[in-house]
Amino acid sequence: MKKKDCISILIPDGQGFLATPVINCLAASNQFKIYLLSNLKYTPMRFSRFVNHFTYSPKTENDEDWIHTIDNTVENHGIDFIMPVSEDSIRKLILHKSKLKAAKKLMLLPELDNFDTANDKALLSQHLHAYDIPYPKGCLVSNMAELNKIETLNFPVISKPTIGYGGGKHIHLFKNMDTLKTHFKNNNFLGIHIIQEYIEGYDIDCSVLCKAGEILTYTIQKGIVSDASGFSPSDAHVFVQEPKLFSVVEKLMKTLNWSGIAHIDLRFDENAQQFKVIEINPRFWLSLEASLHAGFNFPELSHKLSIGQTLITPKFNECSYWSLRGLKLKQDKKILFRWKFLKKHTGLKFLIKDPVPIFYRFFALRFGKIESIHDFSN
Repeated sequence: MKKKDCISILIPDGQGFLATPVINCLAASNQFKIYLLSNLKYTPMRFSRFVNHFTYSPKTENDEDWIHTIDNTVENHGIDFIMPVSEDSIRKLILHKSKLKAAKKLMLLPELDNFDTANDKALLSQHLHAYDIPYPKGCLVSNMAELNKIETLNFPVISKPTIGYGGGKHIHLFKNMDTLKTHFKNNNFLGIHIIQEYIEGYDIDCSVLCKAGEILTYTIQKGIVSDASGFSPSDAHVFVQEPKLFSVVEKLMKTLNWSGIAHIDLRFDENAQQFKVIEINPRFWLSLEASLHAGFNFPELSHKLSIGQTLITPKFNECSYWSLRGLKLKQDKKILFRWKFLKKHTGLKFLIKDPVPIFYRFFALRFGKIESIHDFSN
């Protein structure tokens, strides 16, 4: 498609690390001009060959300043569509939608109450309990005295903050009460934590695009490679069909009356022989490029749904996909010399097509600070 005929899309939170997979997917469709707005001057995707125009706007304490900047950018560049990529930005746009002049150009998003339920692990646990949707047994604690609540739980248990910290950060496994109490004694409580029984089994995820609680398209992917912590996102996936898992996710999205994209983390409980909901990422996800490899370009599909086009569900492609980091973790290094496999089943093609952001990120992380290139609050 000629550039003049392309649809112009604004990513208003280009400083977030999720901007990279979203931009790669949009570029793969070859029908979008991508505009990037960022509160960091030197975020990696500023240097992407896929970005048509970059705008730097320093972060302020007033959300309405950001809303005003979005409106100005839309007007100045004739933007057709606004696609936020992070939880913080999505929530701000839902909250201030009435103040956004270009609100009709915003991608399909859930209602604020439903977004908050999905984004807060404590509220989500209450929702899962109320609708009898399988989830790990657990409780909420906010100080040392409340740790006695977990005496009803079976060890081992995991602890994690109720809000934020994607990518497995601040998740800890404890085999007994003594180690748990020692941890929280040495590390002051920062907000409310949820303590849950550890599930023996395996991780499996479901990515969805919904409208008014109905799942219109989805993929299911099972992680096959992750780092030593066991809590970080998988670096390799195999896409599968799991009707029983889908029925759980279908009920969850319906009870949330969900609209837009979401990525649901689940775990198969080998003892109970059922899939249990762990958390919801109410945004795009790190393995977005893997979904693209399976035949599902979720950013493109989200745009089509948002502007009222009829979705034609892509043909599901059962396949595997490896991130470049996943290749590094793989035991059999011979795979690094299998060019056809690398080209077809990995993110190497994105490195070849758009190398500058990746190399810039590498050197910035090696010689600088990660906060200088990514804003993890967005």
